[in-house]
Amino acid sequence: MGDSPRVVVIGSGIGGSAAALLLAHAGVRVTLLEKNRRVGGSCSSYEKAGFHVDVGTHMFSRGARGPLGDVLRRVGAPSAIDFRRTHDISELRFRARDGHPGVYRVPVPAHLARVPRFALEVARALRLSPPDAVRAGRLFTHILTMSDAEVAEWDQRTLEEFVEPYTSHAPTLALFGFLLGLYFILPYWEVSAGEALHCFRNMAFDNSLSYPRGGAIAVPAAYVRLAEGLGAEVRTGAPVRRILVEAGRARGVELSDGTVIAADVVVSTSSLRTTVKGLVGPEHFPSAYADRALAIKGSHIAVQAKIGLKKKLVDAGSIVGGVGEGVDLSDVTAHDMRDMFDAVMRGEIPRVVPFYCPVPTNFDPSLAPPGHQLLTVCAVAPTTDVELKDPPKAWEDAMMRTIAEVVPGLEDNVVFVDRFGVDFIERWIGKEFGPAVSTGQTPDQVGRLRPSVRAPVGGLYFAGCNAGGRGVGTELAAASAIACADAVLADLGRAPAPPLPPLAGTRRRRALRVAARPLGWATRVRPRGVSS
Repeated sequence: MGDSPRVVVIGSGIGGSAAALLLAHAGVRVTLLEKNRRVGGSCSSYEKAGFHVDVGTHMFSRGARGPLGDVLRRVGAPSAIDFRRTHDISELRFRARDGHPGVYRVPVPAHLARVPRFALEVARALRLSPPDAVRAGRLFTHILTMSDAEVAEWDQRTLEEFVEPYTSHAPTLALFGFLLGLYFILPYWEVSAGEALHCFRNMAFDNSLSYPRGGAIAVPAAYVRLAEGLGAEVRTGAPVRRILVEAGRARGVELSDGTVIAADVVVSTSSLRTTVKGLVGPEHFPSAYADRALAIKGSHIAVQAKIGLKKKLVDAGSIVGGVGEGVDLSDVTAHDMRDMFDAVMRGEIPRVVPFYCPVPTNFDPSLAPPGHQLLTVCAVAPTTDVELKDPPKAWEDAMMRTIAEVVPGLEDNVVFVDRFGVDFIERWIGKEFGPAVSTGQTPDQVGRLRPSVRAPVGGLYFAGCNAGGRGVGTELAAASAIACADAVLADLGRAPAPPLPPLAGTRRRRALRVAARPLGWATRVRPRGVSS
């Protein structure tokens, strides 16, 4: 690489590892720094009792067909990660009805041909009347047949505003809002409708929700391995104390042990708040930018548990639901949903505890000893800036009671349970308050209003869930990394990366849209203030 510019990337999660790979592929000298002893950020892992366990709780809604795969296609290694599918990508789990014991399960199919049956089962679970079912059909028809321009018109409106004209049936609104809120770990009345529609449509059109062989760590590990093969230097156990700025420009970083690494470009994958306040200093930024960075709203976070089981108890790729005393997601009202998130923001365990539980071993059985199963469950919790009224252990206990209620036999087959509170997550990812998405996807923080990957300090850029990009979680980080790498290379005077050829499956997208139109249900509902 000779005398090419040097780039330091802070953080080896998906955003940092993808940015490092893309820049190394372009011939830039890259040093990737990770404060923990293992790469991967929230996608890292550990070994226990023969299990390979994710630190975070992950599924990958577009698999190889989304931004995660785009990174690999850009560097000519499209098959470096083996994404796997299951027969049922998920199960919605409710309490059995009418006094019957047990759990009512609605499988979410991986194949489009089974979707009509899924829709019927959901209608039964929610006790939809025929008129309510028709209105729900109109909603989904509209979503699938919208143009990209129509979706963008909803960026600065909430998901609640989009859905409400189609249904007054409270459980339908609550369940749909909850499921899309899982993308962003925010209540649906705070989520950007445009962002939610973008993510849902791409997931439906690509039909590629999956999980990588080897666990979530397989994604950043592949990026790091490829980057090292291109000459990138990777240092673990190397926390950054500060980003060095001289004459309005980033000049490198200082590590916690005093080591200084000079650089022409610094890429931060931490939150804007942590970068501006802790790593650089607000005095180096225009006051309006610093004020905004400190005021950015992050998402909620979750308490988590990793549960090793003696035998297989769940068949689907994940299970999703919410359970409370005498109520679950099949009969909650919009008022119940608001009470749930209001309680979270007060630091109180909500009456309905929503949970999300990927089952990595159903995608890759080698992640556990033969015949065993691994559950990675999480339940929404406040970030560390919220004062808890219920103690941390009580939040974890509530999550464990909930998962035990919807997975019969769980307590009799436990090998181990590892719990992770929000304090641990904050320390591990190194972002103040520990939000799952550091720049939450609210109407004032997406699309044209999302922070740029370029900072107003020369040579300083962002990659990850902090700036640029759109998408769900890890895919947002990969999309941001692509935008960051493109910006760095453009500012260095390098030729842009050639456009990627279209993936096979574009016809399927068109067919899905065309198939929905004859239903004749889609009444176009535009956001207020947007002309026809």
